[in-house]
Amino acid sequence: MFDKSKIGQSFPPFTIEVERGKIRELALAIGDDNPIYQSREAAQAAGYADVPLFPTAPTMFTFWGNTKMGGQLVSLGINVMRILHGEEEYEYLAPINPGDTLTGVMTLVDGKTRQGQGGSSMDILTIEIRYTNQNGQPVLNAREMIVVREEGV
Repeated sequence: MFDKSKIGQSFPPFTIEVERGKIRELALAIGDDNPIYQSREAAQAAGYADVPLFPTAPTMFTFWGNTKMGGQLVSLGINVMRILHGEEEYEYLAPINPGDTLTGVMTLVDGKTRQGQGGSSMDILTIEIRYTNQNGQPVLNAREMIVVREEGV
């Protein structure tokens, strides 16, 4: 079970460069063949300044930019092999474009242990990541809920 005394703890910042190619790769991986995610020209023809970041792309930011996240979760007392994805939500504060360098700061904002049927338990953790761009402007707040299953279940 996680260390409840860590609620409120923030971790060192991580950076990610928003790349046009990564947006394209992710769009293809999820089967979205909209041309605005494939080329700058198509995006501009549709009224965008550049290839837009589609709404769920920040899901990948922690994988692409925060290579230390696994160790950070372990420091909270979490067995990362027991994690399930719960949910995510995003609050966009400003446009995010290819070429932007984002800095994210991850904070454990909440955590609860819930008893399941049969006597097993699980931890439900809420993580918030606040992103700023290369100009220090806040551009995105992300909230992620992760579920950590009890050992031996």
